[in-house]
Amino acid sequence: MGVLAVAAVGFLALRAATGGGGGASSPEAAVEDLAAALEAEDPVAALDAMDPADVEALGDVVETAAARAEALGFSPEDKTFGGVDIGITGTRYEVDELGDGIARVTIAGGSARVGVDRDGLADLTAAAVDASTDEDDDTTTSFDVSDLVLETDEGDVDPFVVAVERDGGWYVSPLYTAAQYLVDGLGLPGPDLPAPEPGDGADDPESAVEDLLLAAGALDGDATGDLVAGAAGDVVRSYRGALEEWVGAEAEDASAEIDTLETEVSDREGGGQRVVVTELEGTVSWTDPDGGDSSSSSVSWDGTCLVIRDAAGDTGGEAAGGDAEGDAEEAGVDDSDFCLTDGWSRVGVEDLAVVVVEEGGTWRVDPLATVGDYAAAIVPELTDSLVLRAFGIPEAAAPSTEISAGEPTTVELDEAGVAVLGLTVDPGQRFTISAESDDGEEEVGAYLVDPDGVVQSAFSIVEPEGSGEYELVVFTEAWAPSDVMVGISPIVEETITLGDAVTGSLETGDEVVEYAAELEADTTYELGFDNDDLGIEVVDPDGTPVELAEDDDPETATSTFTTGSAGTYRIRVDGGFDRTAGDYGVALDETVPFVLGDGSTPTAEGVIEGPDGEQFIDLEVRGGEVVFVDVTTTDPAFDMVVILRDPADDTEFDRYDSGGPGEAESVEFSPDEDTTWRIAVQGSGGTTGSFTVEAYED
Repeated sequence: MGVLAVAAVGFLALRAATGGGGGASSPEAAVEDLAAALEAEDPVAALDAMDPADVEALGDVVETAAARAEALGFSPEDKTFGGVDIGITGTRYEVDELGDGIARVTIAGGSARVGVDRDGLADLTAAAVDASTDEDDDTTTSFDVSDLVLETDEGDVDPFVVAVERDGGWYVSPLYTAAQYLVDGLGLPGPDLPAPEPGDGADDPESAVEDLLLAAGALDGDATGDLVAGAAGDVVRSYRGALEEWVGAEAEDASAEIDTLETEVSDREGGGQRVVVTELEGTVSWTDPDGGDSSSSSVSWDGTCLVIRDAAGDTGGEAAGGDAEGDAEEAGVDDSDFCLTDGWSRVGVEDLAVVVVEEGGTWRVDPLATVGDYAAAIVPELTDSLVLRAFGIPEAAAPSTEISAGEPTTVELDEAGVAVLGLTVDPGQRFTISAESDDGEEEVGAYLVDPDGVVQSAFSIVEPEGSGEYELVVFTEAWAPSDVMVGISPIVEETITLGDAVTGSLETGDEVVEYAAELEADTTYELGFDNDDLGIEVVDPDGTPVELAEDDDPETATSTFTTGSAGTYRIRVDGGFDRTAGDYGVALDETVPFVLGDGSTPTAEGVIEGPDGEQFIDLEVRGGEVVFVDVTTTDPAFDMVVILRDPADDTEFDRYDSGGPGEAESVEFSPDEDTTWRIAVQGSGGTTGSFTVEAYED
């Protein structure tokens, strides 16, 4: 990942070269030029080897990107690929003509090596590599052609690129290469080459946007290709059959209607018109190709939020992009698939706009120029934190401050919605981490990075494997500045034994007190806890939470749990969901079986959830007493079986299965001496359901 990050940042920092080299003499020569440029770590030469129509939309964006990458510390001065060593050997090519002036160049043999020299990298790129790899890791990656074979349901696809001829010279085309991979990978129809000449576009810029939306919504490849400008339009027209078949596998007989379309049109620096969509209302309809069912969805855009609802009024997805849901509510919609939040504004994206250009007296939408405009707006606003978070390694940044155990402190998240905090961990230290937004409304995430760069969870009980300088990464999904409260609370460890009743106090809601108890295997225990505002859980020797069964009587404030293996179990008391402080009492004892003969009437409830499920209740019975047990169910299909067993070794004494589905079972017995019986319940014939056991004496 570190190597890929270096390559991605470096490539964005290129100085634009829009085909000034004149192209190569043949398709394979174009690929050889690209390979040589990569091996020489010469990004300018690499762009020279690419189709000018594909890359010209970058314009001056790459110049800005180069300066920005250098200023942020991702690129060494005047050396984009500094610290990266690329080697390519033994390459062989096979050329197949796809059409006049377009050829597929298959890489039939060869190998490559990509290595990273940390000392030659810029500071932040070096930090990114360190965050992605261990210090002793070999940062050299080697692979050959067989490693690049694409395995698909249609068969294996050998690695290739598509080359195109422009003005007598050959270039590698990223657009045609991507389209051809789609065709080969999905077994779609081949292209119509060379690209058919476009038909008429639109009469004006606004109509170009409207007509393209209608054509795309109707899955009309011909009309869509006529309305797309430049190299992207050539590709759409060439591969329109493949695109229609691909989309048609999911929908057919599609149509689109636009009820409202409001735009703002202005001159664009560099040519063409910039069309901002301020309002859109429309409907898309289609038929399921498998079942023939008709479906439709409404689509609306209010200048801020996109909402897609199906015919039943359900939205197509959750809000995306930070505080989009809140923005959607303010805009008067229930939910949104996408909103232009404040986070987008902070990186230069203020509206939904497309570039429309005039070609041959008609207007068409230019996707590449549109992407270039967005890139030109975003690149100057990028920060190191935004880039590192986009790569998934925000911890590569130096900690902004140190944090230690104690009262929760306010931490400021940066423009990427991230804070990297330094944390010194002592040997054997165990602690909890709390993190919540100041307003309590936004979800806060966090994770720890140990001194070796290994990421581990920051929530529940943190038990670091070693001591040293850790990093705590705190973030929200908003990608925006905000304040969060972060607390580090060491675990207070105590012991408790059977029959003990202890008291304690949480001074803050972020504290955790843990009681260790040595418990036997396959035994049921009773746990008393007298503060419902606090949280309590039991974990087994492996650290897995144990299920607690609550007592039906709220006044007893007890619950029970059954152990698996023997060992040290831990009872943890914390501030609960609301992080409450307060006093409490804890009691632990082995569960006493129900005792009949003293006038008690024990009742228990249970559920059989699977064909092999069984639950039981133990009853201590006085000798000479006549005992009745009724087992009832409210599930009409549940056919219960009641089994009388010796709890010492599960020896079966008797089985009761006289009733049918939904009917009760009754048991009667009278032991000669004091005895503990086990009443087990199962489902006959694999039936399942809930039940109630009531035991009483004559």
